[in-house]
Amino acid sequence: MPKSARDEFIQMNVARSEAKYAMIKLIRSGRTLREAKSMMKAGSVGLTKEYAKGGDLKDLQNLEGGLHRIGKYRQQAQGLLKVKFAPRKMNSTREEHLAKWAIGYKGQLPLSWKRDGNLIRRGRPNKPRPGSSMGKIGKTRVIGAKKVLKDFKGLIGTLQEMMRKHGKGNTKALQKAYKSVRTSIQAKG
Repeated sequence: MPKSARDEFIQMNVARSEAKYAMIKLIRSGRTLREAKSMMKAGSVGLTKEYAKGGDLKDLQNLEGGLHRIGKYRQQAQGLLKVKFAPRKMNSTREEHLAKWAIGYKGQLPLSWKRDGNLIRRGRPNKPRPGSSMGKIGKTRVIGAKKVLKDFKGLIGTLQEMMRKHGKGNTKALQKAYKSVRTSIQAKG
């Protein structure tokens, strides 16, 4: 492995280890469920491929992209024909983007992974121990994303067909469905 690629790999692993450490400490300190930024950090680590299934991540990404497009176009009848449930461009990592959507975080992305005040160690730093988070962070469970995605695709398809056939769609039903979607993240353990 070339030296620059190896250094980049090591740097990436150090950053990921730091994120895992922050998640574990934030959950154990009880701050995760009270503070949006802490919850955002924990959520973005929980939505990595290491802890969540790839299919669940793809479903969440498609659902978020489609709901974003519905929210963007719901006032325009013509725009309804452009709605599709597919991932959209992000200004951060997929994990941070999905965590922001699921939590309803209003801050800017990308997140600063600098340690919070209560996580800064006093004294000499410990050496990093690869794999020390094993068994401390459980698998992420995504509940209901596949069904909601399927239902929204069916609703959009029906509305698009109505628009093609009769020239107008039931945008009130779309607005009601859009507003009924709820997301939440919780830590167990």
